[in-house]
Amino acid sequence: MTLTELQRLYDSSEIVEAVIEPSIQANGWIVEFRHRRGGFVPLTDGAGSEKCYRDIDTATERAFEVGFHQVRIADTF
Repeated sequence: MTLTELQRLYDSSEIVEAVIEPSIQANGWIVEFRHRRGGFVPLTDGAGSEKCYRDIDTATERAFEVGFHQVRIADTF
């Protein structure tokens, strides 16, 4: 989902957690949001491709733009 779509879900309390985790497909970090009914919703571009960020700080900024004040960093270690 795009940033705007995720902001709407946040405003209606449909997403309850922001998670930053390593990308499996690229060298970087992705942002996902846990839906209140279960499952995760990734941050994507307008074409539906998952957004990947080079560093945790930039990925965290996107989660903050959605509306969250805190994020969980998940890693593979």
